Amino acid sequence: MLLNLINKLNDMQQIFKNAKDDHEYDFYNDVVPFVEVVDELLDKLSSQQQEILKLQYMNEQKFYLLIDNYKELSVECHYKRTSKKMFLEKHKAVQHDLNYIHTHLGDLS
Repeated sequence: MLLNLINKLNDMQQIFKNAKDDHEYDFYNDVVPFVEVVDELLDKLSSQQQEILKLQYMNEQKFYLLIDNYKELSVECHYKRTSKKMFLEKHKAVQHDLNYIHTHLGDLS
């Protein structure tokens, strides 16, 4: 499950690059289905919250921030007007947290 989230995060980076290169995504055909898949993956991650919060460098606030940032990225990556700096900072933070969880707990299938 974590690997799926990490792969989706990598997909977001490519989607964002395409959006910046003037590709226009349709809200109902592109954004909504993508976000639905992300929400399903995040629900699975949330079901492992207690296990994740046992990690030394993870707390409830950081966990909820990870979820919120991931949700925001899943929508923002589709739009050219999204700030590159903000997108990349959020992306980096989310990637770091997911890699940290994966390193210490595995894929959490």
